[in-house]
Amino acid sequence: MKRKKIILGTLFVIATFFGICSVMWTQKSQEEQVRHITEKMAKKLDLTQEQKEKVYVLNLNRSEGHQKAYEAGRKKEIIIAAVKEWEEGLKQVLNPTQLKKLKIKS
Repeated sequence: MKRKKIILGTLFVIATFFGICSVMWTQKSQEEQVRHITEKMAKKLDLTQEQKEKVYVLNLNRSEGHQKAYEAGRKKEIIIAAVKEWEEGLKQVLNPTQLKKLKIKS
């Protein structure tokens, strides 16, 4: 019985933690979320400062495309167009090794 209470208590704490993290993420502004994503990409792909700035703009444009799709009732065409534009932009900015790490065909 005591073991059951400990397990349930632990599960409650974990669920609460993930719930709080989820709320905090959704409360971040679009720019903050894009900056966070760009920072993760910069570390993974070893981006130069110039590449990082260009990737940030591409990520922001993609995010805005997703926002437009959401406002238009999740229009698949808008999302696909935003992703294609993002991929084409990345092909202009990243080198072949970085594209391979990101799994985008050059």
